Amino acid sequence: CWSKVYDDPANPQTGFCAVMTCSEADANCPIVRGALDRVSLPYVDPKEADDTPEEAARYDERCLQIATELWYVMQQAAR
Repeated sequence: CWSKVYDDPANPQTGFCAVMTCSEADANCPIVRGALDRVSLPYVDPKEADDTPEEAARYDERCLQIATELWYVMQQAAR
């Protein structure tokens, strides 16, 4: 997994739901071409912990939070 822009060739070009997880992306990408839907689901950016002893823990915490919440969403969508 890596951070990439939504139109990266590795991503689908049509028929997807764009989930904006940071307020900056939400504000700067009002239209996501090819998306069937666009959802704003902002999280606190862990970058404030960069270059501190808490950096890895903060990124791990946010990753787990996002993964847990999106797993729930996908389970509900599959019903």
